[in-house]
Amino acid sequence: MELVALAALVHALPEGFNEASWLGQMLAQHWSLHVPPGEAGAGRVRAWSVGGVLDNETLVQARPVVRDPRADFLADLLRAPTQTTLAAYAALPPPAPGVAVHPDSESPPPLAMTRFQRWIGVHAETQLLGGRDDDDTETTRARLRGALPEFLVRSGGGQTGERELVVLTFLAELHAAGELGKAYAPPATIRKALHALDERLGHPARFNLMVSDGRTVGVLHRGGQLVSLTPPPPPRPARAISQPHQRPTASLLLFDPNPAAASETAVPDGVFTVHVRQPGVHERD
Repeated sequence: MELVALAALVHALPEGFNEASWLGQMLAQHWSLHVPPGEAGAGRVRAWSVGGVLDNETLVQARPVVRDPRADFLADLLRAPTQTTLAAYAALPPPAPGVAVHPDSESPPPLAMTRFQRWIGVHAETQLLGGRDDDDTETTRARLRGALPEFLVRSGGGQTGERELVVLTFLAELHAAGELGKAYAPPATIRKALHALDERLGHPARFNLMVSDGRTVGVLHRGGQLVSLTPPPPPRPARAISQPHQRPTASLLLFDPNPAAASETAVPDGVFTVHVRQPGVHERD
């Protein structure tokens, strides 16, 4: 089974988020798939895709096959000065004993970030229906493709993969609500579109999707483990006598498809949104 981890970094810091050390610690603790740079030798193959939205421009970087042990996922995650960043990550297990590298025929699953206008999105599962009967899955694919507006079909160049199809169907729901062409969709409308997507798919037992327009991140989570993490506040000045309570200025969401252990910071299944003005708040209906 192909396993894909997801991440969303949301912050209210226009100057950018620079806590690389903290991020590395969180990945080590909450991503069972993560392989730090320098430890990816012996043919360990990785892949990732990172995307953000800056004003009206989507910034996406994809690394379909990473063999260089020095390549650093965190460097790509923090490269774009965007307030919302999404990422997908996969890593193959170490090669068999006596084999230096994985054969060229064995590579991580495709992790391309879907983008349209100012929207980006990424879906973790390879199968739309979480492994249900193949005939049901193909019927669902055909039904979803047939329901897409023509302009969304054209945006995929006529070749719509399963992960892209999921994101485009979400955008079709936004379009039906009259919000796709606007500068920013209200978070409540984003949640409504995610619920509508879930309904179209028949509420699969395992389904994890993240979307963003640069201001709001929308999440549909079911199955696996999704944790919500807040970086520590900056140190208080030595001469400060009192300091007002500070709201979290950043939030990190990490989805692990196969967690090694349960986490106290795990987020319940369902639909929610996170806004850059209040990264520590998960809005639900």
